[in-house]
Parts: sequence; C-alpha cells; structure tokens
Amino acid sequence: MKKYLFLLLSAVLPMAAAAYSLTRVSVHDPSIVWDPNSQTYYIFGSHRASAKSADLMNWTAFTAPWQTATSNNADPNVAYTSPEVTKVKKGGKEYDYNFDAVKWSARGGTQGGAKYDVSGNQWAPDVIWNKAMNKWCMYMSINGDNWYSSIVLLTADNIEGPYRYQAPVVISGFHTGDAYKDTDLEIVLGEQSTLPSRYVLKGTLIPGNWGERYPNCIDPCVFYDEDGKLWMSYGSWSGGIWMLELDENTGLRDYDVEYELTGTGNNITVDPYYGKKIAGGNYVSGEASYIEYIGGYYFLFMTYGGLAAGGVAGDYNNGGYQMRVFRSEKPDGPYVDTNATDAVFSNYRLNFGPDANDNRGVNIFGAYTTWGNQAKGNNGERSQGHNSIIAAEDGRTYLVYHTRFQNRGEEHQVRVHQVFQNEDGWLVAAPFEYTGEEVKSADIATTQQIATQYIAGDYQLLVHPYKLNHTKKEAAKPVEVKLNADGTISGEQTGTWSIQEGTSYITIKLGSTEYKGVMVEQTMEPKDDKVAAFTALASNGVTVWGYCTNPATAIQSIKATQMDQDAIYDLQGRRITTPQRKGIYIQNGKKFVVR
Repeated sequence: MKKYLFLLLSAVLPMAAAAYSLTRVSVHDPSIVWDPNSQTYYIFGSHRASAKSADLMNWTAFTAPWQTATSNNADPNVAYTSPEVTKVKKGGKEYDYNFDAVKWSARGGTQGGAKYDVSGNQWAPDVIWNKAMNKWCMYMSINGDNWYSSIVLLTADNIEGPYRYQAPVVISGFHTGDAYKDTDLEIVLGEQSTLPSRYVLKGTLIPGNWGERYPNCIDPCVFYDEDGKLWMSYGSWSGGIWMLELDENTGLRDYDVEYELTGTGNNITVDPYYGKKIAGGNYVSGEASYIEYIGGYYFLFMTYGGLAAGGVAGDYNNGGYQMRVFRSEKPDGPYVDTNATDAVFSNYRLNFGPDANDNRGVNIFGAYTTWGNQAKGNNGERSQGHNSIIAAEDGRTYLVYHTRFQNRGEEHQVRVHQVFQNEDGWLVAAPFEYTGEEVKSADIATTQQIATQYIAGDYQLLVHPYKLNHTKKEAAKPVEVKLNADGTISGEQTGTWSIQEGTSYITIKLGSTEYKGVMVEQTMEPKDDKVAAFTALASNGVTVWGYCTNPATAIQSIKATQMDQDAIYDLQGRRITTPQRKGIYIQNGKKFVVR
C-alpha cells in the first residue's frame, strides 16, 4: 500500500463548499415540460402558478398571461368565455360549437351564478409542444362544483405565453335536464331526443351519483405515444381516470375516433363520450394521472388519498396523499402493478390510510422524516403527490412533485428526484433530491457506480409502508443496519445484500421480502455530503431506501477511477493532487492511509 509522507500543518483545510445551490418554489400540482429553444425546464400548476429552471435545482416563479382579442393580460373570467375555435369536424362534416367554460362551471351550485370566480378554479394544467400545430398547447381544468367541469385547450407561440383559449376538449356534469345541449355530446353521439339514461345521475354526493360512474373533467395529462399518436388521460376520484385520443393537427378531441359502450352501471369501462377508463372508479380515491414512456413501458402515476397535510382526527381524506405507479406496454392500458393487479376498481375499496383494504399500485415513496440532513423535524415530508415525470434529453429521468411538511401547515414546495429502472424494469426513486448527480439512466445496467468493496458499512434504512395514519401525521422513519462484507445485513433489521458485478443493480433481502433496486452516489441535500445510497422495490409494491453513514466506506465511483487510474481521490470522491492531511484516500480503486 502506497504511503505518503507530508508535513502536518497546524491548521486543517476548510470543508469544501457546496457544489450546487437550491432555490425553492411553491407550485401546486407541478407538470414539467422541457423547452429546447431556451434550454429550460418549466413547471405549470394550479391557479396559474408556474416556474422555470435551467438545472432543476434553482427555480424562478412567473405567471403566464392570458390573451383575448381586446386584452394582452386578460381576466380569466373573460378569457374563457369566447373560444377562438368555433367549428369542429367529424366524418368530414363541420359542426358549429361555441363553449363558454365560465358559464358552464358557474352552474355548479355552491359557487354558482354571480358568486362563481374562475380565478381560483384553474386546476392542474399540462403543457406540451404540438409539432403539427407549431404551438405550445396548455390543457387546463376549469373546475365547477357538482362536476360541472371542463378541460380546455389554450395555445401560445411562446411557452411563457400569452395563452389564448381555443376550445373545450371534454366536459363533465351534464347529468340533468337538457344541459348536454350546451356541450359537444351530440357531436360525438349524434342528435339525442333526451339525455341518454346512463348519464341521468344524481349530482350530489350520495350513492348512485355521477362520481361513482363518470369522471370529473380535471387533471389532464397529454402525451405522444411511441407511434406519434396524441392522447389525454384525465379524471379524478369521481369515476376514475379515462383516456381519449386527440387530433394531432388541432390538439382537440379526435371526433373520428369512436368508443363502443362496454360494461354496465358503475362498471362502464368504455363510454362513447368519455373514452376508455384506465384506472380507479366507484369513487375510490385517485387523481392526478400522469403517463410517461420509459424503458419499454408506459408508466401511469396516480395520487391516492387527500392532499392536505393531515392531522385531523377521524378524517382520512385530510391527508394521505401518496404517489402510486402502474405500467403497461400500450398507452391506453391495461395498467397493472407489480402484483399484476389492474388499476381499474370494480367496486369501492379504501386504498389509503391505516384501515386501507387495498394496497394497489407501487408505493414509490410516501411520508417520511428523520432522513438525511434535511428531512428532519418540521421538514419531514408528507402528502407528496400530483406529480409529473420526464424522461429528459440529458439521459436522465426526473420525478417532480409537490410536498407538504410535518408541522408547517398547508405550506408546500416542489421537489425533484432522479428516477431509475431496476432489473425488472420498475421505477425506483433516488432517496435524496436531485442536486446535479451525473449518473444517467443507461449507466445503471452498464456500470457499477459503487465498487463492491465500498458498499459494506453502517446504513440508515427506511421502508415506505402503505398504511400510514395521516390523521396522526404518521411518517416512516429510518432504522440502523449494517451491510456486512460477507453479504449479510445485521442490526434493527436482518437479511442479505448482493450487487450484480459490472452493473448498479442491488438486491436487498429483509426477512423474507426481497427488494430489487439500484445503488448510486447521492448528495445529502442541502449539504455537499456524498454517500452511497440505494433505492429498491419489492414485488408487493413496497419501496426501501438506504444510505451509508460510515465515512470509512464513503463513495468512490468506479467510473471516476477508470477515467484516471493514477489520480488520487478523497473519500468524498473529489480528485486531489497530493494528500494535504492525514486520512484515508483512494487510488486505482483502492484505499490507502496517510499517517
């Protein structure tokens, strides 16, 4: 072992400054999109909150303006009254169609009539570049009580606006009388003498209501599939998540695509107007669908539970937000979890909270605290959800979501985590925020980011369970374990671990449960502490995180060693010229000591 001699100085070198910065922003329901022209990431959220960032770490808030024929910064109560597109085509025939989205939502009851203000009811937009239209397309939910909601299309030449209202895409709430005459139902179905009986449903929250069968038209996600078709998933607790094909040339509904009625009652799975149900239904919790194609699969994200921070005794809806993941080989499903369970519910089930009787969907992570440098005490995360995800052009995949905190009321902020696929192709999220780590998605299967001899050590281990009690603000907490050099795990949990040599795939077995995941270098935000960390998923949908706390086994990337075999690194993986103080260093992939 090589030994370096040096003059011991009376003062030690200062700690290295953080190699990154974090500037927080509050955007509820963040939907991410990349603008290649400005080389900038944008997130758009409810109530017109939006922000942008060049590095996914430092965000700047802005508000995109609305535009009408008479105003460059229009009042939304005016902007949504007069669509620019007033004619649509089906089967080569042109139909007149002029939809006042504000007037429709004002029918809703408690916010109805003169009291209705669209300003606080612009929910969860999704923005996409439409290459055929050469426009930025924003799909916005215009919410109204009693399911009088609509998803409308706005377009802009610049991603930051101004945006102009084009036309509605899909509308909900026509459950009584002749309200359907103000929608496009007859363009889709043909002329109707009366409202079809399957839509004649009570509009209030009682059994047999609209919300058990059909969607509330909110929370759009618009995406191109691998064949270039344009789709929109949408919906909420009210009747589940549905899917429509859009017209690539208009960005609106493709009226030439017909859907044959399938199923009966509250178990209609294909509806001629609403399209195909792909998840939820029967008033089971679940909203905020987001679909992205990653590594051979279309991944469907949903958020179960209530969006609030929790802490209200006896009210399970107050809290419990938790992201769940399904996947499919086709854009319109079927979507299943690791147990091959379909995302569609055929009857009501409680799928969140301590008394849940259905653990459907991969729990990619949930409320947690006492973790790393930051997620401690009042900064513990809870009620994470309404996420988006992007397979970015830089070769990485990023999960973007909003989170509330353990004891900070309803305050919320955006967080970004890098995401990887395990050896079975399922998604696992890095256990700390993204802070500029360089590993790419493709590196996981082809490089071993953490050399085997540096994995053994003391770890914090955190299991993300399904049935957290959010009325008591319960959050997952880590325990102490040791990953031993012989492949065993000891401490507060016991089991085994193994790494696939030449890859970053790791298998963790705790008791009888096996978790498959990846092991990479992570930065424990907000400091610049580098650690070996793993994230892994069990076949039952439960996720486990871990990070090394023993500095004697801290990070050295094999990739960095291969790039410069003769270089010397400290235990944080920083390349140095000559050791300036006693300690442990690494050269040629091996540790040596300077005394």
